[in-house]
Amino acid sequence: MKSPQLLRLQQQFLASLHREPTPWIVDQIIPAQGFKDAEEVLKIYLHRAMARTVDPLHDVFKTVRWLIGSEAFEKILEKFYKSSPGEPLNAQTLATEFSCFLGSIDKPVLDSLSASYSIDITDVNFPQMLLAAGMLDWRCLWARLAPSRDRKPVQELIRDLHRRRHIWARPRLNRGTRLCVSGVDLEALVALTDTDAPKQRLPMVEGGTATFLIYSNLENQVIVRRLNQEESLLLNHCNGTHTLASLKHEGSFYNFKDIDTINLVQRLITEGVIVDLQSDLK
Repeated sequence: MKSPQLLRLQQQFLASLHREPTPWIVDQIIPAQGFKDAEEVLKIYLHRAMARTVDPLHDVFKTVRWLIGSEAFEKILEKFYKSSPGEPLNAQTLATEFSCFLGSIDKPVLDSLSASYSIDITDVNFPQMLLAAGMLDWRCLWARLAPSRDRKPVQELIRDLHRRRHIWARPRLNRGTRLCVSGVDLEALVALTDTDAPKQRLPMVEGGTATFLIYSNLENQVIVRRLNQEESLLLNHCNGTHTLASLKHEGSFYNFKDIDTINLVQRLITEGVIVDLQSDLK
């Protein structure tokens, strides 16, 4: 049975999730015994709806939660929810929206929450560091959820690598693999999130920035690690545009021998970083 009254109640409730409730919806609520008034009842239901919606973010943004502490994290979740585009959002869309939101929080808000931060923020550009943590968590989610390429067994890929005709094959990374540059030592940051020590200093890259790899390995575990120069140069070109021949050629300008490039590709295949030697035009 269709009920215009019920439909309007649903619409008004959803609208109240992101703005002040209207007098109409408050008037529809008869508070049960033990509740002060209809506004108290509505507030409880609205808070429960918000908590259910943002709950997946607790598991996704573990680094952010560790960085700022649980109390500040909950307050930021509430601010995000109030500014979110509305219902319904699936968990992946919600995570993307939240990572963008972290970059838009102004400094006065962050300063008001600083007393509960888990790290020492002395001389730190904290808005930049907060976004670095948020992007790290989002990239780890992407690496875990993105559909995998069709992989050949590792030993078969290694045999293909050493066949002469595969000199024109193009090494490819998995779809969820991410390369990023950061001034925060992301590998060290991931390790720190497993500690309970209070007021740690944020681990920074000595001398500026470094390139980091985030990928799901052969056991479907998300790995975050810092790359050396040779790894960074090669992996940045494993995007379908460079053949093994071109990788060897470009490596020669950095004094890398052909065998060094091939050995590096083989090691990255063994680690589950390079998952295909593409020879078709797809």
